[in-house]
This record gives sequence, structure tokens and C-alpha cells, in this order.
Amino acid sequence: MLAAIQEFVELLRKNGVPASTAELLDALRGIELVGLSDPALVKATLQACLVKRAEDESRFEDLFSLFFFQAGALGEDFAEAPLLDALRKAGLGDEQIEHVLAQLATEAARLDPTARMGLGLRRVGLDLLLRLSGMRIDVSRMQSPLQIGYFTQGLLDKLRFREADAELRSMMQRLGPQLGEEVAAAVLKQAEQNLWQLRGAVRGEVQRSFDKQNVHFAETMRSELLLHKPLGRLSMAELAALRHEVTRLADKLKTQKQDKPKKLRHGRLDMRKTMRAAMASGGIPFQLRFRTRHPHKPRLVILCDISDSVRQVARFMLQFAYTVQERFAKVRSFVFVSDLGDATDLFESHELDRAVEKTYAGAVVSVAANSNYGRALRQFVERHLETVTSRTTVLILGDGRSNYFPSEAWALARVKSRARRILWLNPEQPSSWMFGDSAMKDYLPHVHRAEVVSNLASLRRVIDELMV
Repeated sequence: MLAAIQEFVELLRKNGVPASTAELLDALRGIELVGLSDPALVKATLQACLVKRAEDESRFEDLFSLFFFQAGALGEDFAEAPLLDALRKAGLGDEQIEHVLAQLATEAARLDPTARMGLGLRRVGLDLLLRLSGMRIDVSRMQSPLQIGYFTQGLLDKLRFREADAELRSMMQRLGPQLGEEVAAAVLKQAEQNLWQLRGAVRGEVQRSFDKQNVHFAETMRSELLLHKPLGRLSMAELAALRHEVTRLADKLKTQKQDKPKKLRHGRLDMRKTMRAAMASGGIPFQLRFRTRHPHKPRLVILCDISDSVRQVARFMLQFAYTVQERFAKVRSFVFVSDLGDATDLFESHELDRAVEKTYAGAVVSVAANSNYGRALRQFVERHLETVTSRTTVLILGDGRSNYFPSEAWALARVKSRARRILWLNPEQPSSWMFGDSAMKDYLPHVHRAEVVSNLASLRRVIDELMV
């Protein structure tokens, strides 16, 4: 019995339970006093003498039940053992299973915690494995979920998963002649399944630990994905999420603020006031007087393509036009496919979703026609050119694809001659502006600036860099 208790103490030390020689001697004296007739009393005596920390209790329990395996333990310590079910499925009876467990239990006590858990003599669980190995999951240095695999592998290495697999294979090869090749194969197969399950549990726990420490990361990632997702692929819910940025763009357009303060402008020199003021002092001092410049509110005219080629993007464009119109004193909103129509009253009298719905139902122009930018621009010049003044910013939203109809670029030139500036927001990349039925090559000389707005990121860029 002395040798058995000494070996048991060595196993405790191997598994991180600090047991000194003095405590070993105390345990031997205690066993001498209580005797060996009552296993529960023996266990309690050893635990009282050898375990000093609460975190060591689970390790002691696990090692004691394996090292001092008792007959008839199938309904107690091994009730939830995965190996138990595997052996029953292999056709073994309770007596045979108990014989196999007795052979495996002592060997299992000498294994590392991961190999011991993988053998399946206990309910397979990561929480228990971490307690037995004295480890914890620390993801405080993880900055991104892309690092989950890296941190998972690091934890698997610390838990010695590769060594556990090798240990189990070596043990079953050694015990194969005693257990029988068929039983040994069943045990090894179950062990491989247990280790695979533990691997998945490790990764899942790393993921959960990261989520707990980064509760806003998932929301941030969704925002980042939305930021770079093409407008044409956005769902209705995602389009609704763009309203904040659209509102910000509208406010920026309205205020027309610049990052750098403008040089103070006094207006033209007022000679009459200057001379009159100089007469009062005999011309000394001589102070200049200027005519006061009264700032004028900017005006905005929007031309929005709602053709099928940009249908999803056009929903965003209509949302933009609607929001901008809410925030400007004077905004005229026009939509077009082949013909051009005034949507100002529609946007003013309906909520956003209803206005968009009615627009696509043909309340302003027919949406069944083919795109014809030239015709739409010509109609704008013929019918609505008076809406453009030197204070007007003209904003064109569309891809510029006109189905090979005449571009009528002269019409856009007429608009430019009257407008403060013309801005064109195009959902396509510049590389496609010179090919196919795109008329952008004809329109570019007649706009002050053309920008790509294919996703929310480019929209933000327009807000922060262009609208100043």
C-alpha cells in the first residue's frame, strides 16, 4: 500500500497538485489510523492530507477514481463515460466492460490530462479539461476574429493535443494483446472522436471569450461589411441603415462648411460712404468703407436616374434625393429614365418609402422605357433650365449609360454655363466609363467633378472630401 500511495502522490505532483513529503507522511499515518476497509474514508483521508487548494480538488477526484479503480463502479464514476457507450455498442457485457475499464483506468491515471480526457473514461468537457490542466483561456491580446485560429492552435499546443493522440495510440498498441484487437480498435476510435470534439470545444470557447471581451466587435464588423458592400447588392434593411450617412451628406451639402476658414471678404469698395466718412475728419484718418455682402442660401437641383440598370442603386439615390430635399430651403428633384419628370411635390407630400414606391409605380415617369440620358437632359434644358442659377449646385445621380442614344452633351453644357457647379455621382468605376453604351466620356468635360459612389465607404469619402 505504501508503494501505491507514493505513486499516487507522484501522479498528483505531475498533474500540478503540490504535495510535499511531509504531507505524504501525514497521509500514510492517516491511512494507518482509518484502515483500508472503507474506500470513502480512505479517499477523504488522502484528500484532507494532500489537497490544499480548491482548484486541485477536481484533479484529485479524477486521479483517485482512476488509480484506485473499484469493481462495480460502472453506475457511479463512469456513468457518463463516452467509452462506456462505445464498448456496449461493440457488444461487450457489463463484466467485460468492467474488466476493460480496470485495465485502462490505472494506465489512464499516468496519462497527461488531455490524453486522459480523450480516452473517454469521463464525460468529455472542456471546462473539466481546463481545470485538470490548470489552464485558462486568455484572449486579451486578440485584436480580430481572424486570430481565432491562431489562438486556438496555441491553446491546443499548450494542452498537448498532438502528444495526447500519440500517447493514446501507443497505449492501445501496448494493451492490444490484453484487450483484444477489436476492443482496442473501438477504444482508439472513440478516443479520436473525443479529441476531435475537444478541439471543436476549444475553438468555440476561444470564440466566446473573444465575443465577451469585444461585445461591440460584431456590430462593428457588420458596419464595416456594409461600408464596402456595393450599393447594388444591398438588401432593403441595409438600405435603411444608410439613412444616417445620407442624412449626414445632406447636412454637409446644406451647410457647405470648409475645413479651412475662408479669407474674410468685405465686398466691393463703397466710394460714396468712404468719401462721406473722410469729410467728417478732413480726410485724416482715411477709412475705407465696403458694401456689405449678404450671403445667399445655396440651391440644389437633383437629377436621378431610376432605370433598371441601376434599380438597387437608384433606391439609394432616391433616398438621398428625398433626404436632401428635407434639409434645403430650395431643392428641385427630377427623376428620369427616357423622359424626365419633376418629383419635388411627390417627395414633399409623402414619406420616404411611399415616395419611392410611387416613383417606381410610374407616378412621375414611365420606368419601363430604356435609359436615354440625352433625351432627359434635353427635356430638362427645354422645360426647367430656369431652376438653375449662379447659386445652384446640380447633382446628377446615375451610371451615364444611355443605350447608344445621342448623348446631347450640349444640353449639359448649357446647364453648366448657368450653375454654380455640377457634381456627378456614378455607381460604376471610371474604368467602365469609356466602354459600351456609357456616355460619360461625353459628359465629363461639362461637369465640375465626377465621383464614384459604389458603396457606403465611397459615399463617406464624398461627404468628407468633396462636399466642402
